[in-house]
Amino acid sequence: MANAFSEIAQKLREILSAKSSNPSAIDDSPPAVSPEEYIALIPPKKNEIIRNETLERMMRDIESCGFFRAEKFPDLRLIIKKVGGYNNDPFSYEDCLYFEEKEALRIDTDHKISREMVECMTPRGLSQRDPHNIIPAIYYMNFFAVTRKYQLIELRARGVKNVEIVNLGGELDCRAIAKFKRKYSLEEVPLLPLARCDAPYCRCEYVACDD
Repeated sequence: MANAFSEIAQKLREILSAKSSNPSAIDDSPPAVSPEEYIALIPPKKNEIIRNETLERMMRDIESCGFFRAEKFPDLRLIIKKVGGYNNDPFSYEDCLYFEEKEALRIDTDHKISREMVECMTPRGLSQRDPHNIIPAIYYMNFFAVTRKYQLIELRARGVKNVEIVNLGGELDCRAIAKFKRKYSLEEVPLLPLARCDAPYCRCEYVACDD
């Protein structure tokens, strides 16, 4: 079922894919630590690595999507980092536009729109349905990609030979997964998100299976 969040996420996928030569694959950048060091870390340290990499990817997409003002990029980094969980809307709702102000700006009148957010966004960003969903959508797109990258790293480091790709289940899952539900060796398993993923953001994951 379509909603403001999925519409925003799909729009972002289209915009960012058009700017990337290989939009379907996750970053092939090296991990922050070696695979052996990564699996030896306790969960808080692993989570910190994933959060930091997710933030960097988020800022790359924020700077590329055309929804935010360039002069506000440093402020946005601080605002997003401050909320801790980057899936949260980082903008305060303490001071919101009045209905007449939203009408004058020709932006969505059905949702609360904070002045803090308006100051950071371009007219193109403000024209999106419920623009407060933009940063959470960017977060989920990148968080799942980063966590799947480290899933593979950990599986390889633990000596796992074969995996399968599974989805979380629900209306947000992509339809492409049906063709990929089988056993793979770690050398042949496709990167996530899948090349034909049509979900707002990839929610598939790797699961070890018997050799």
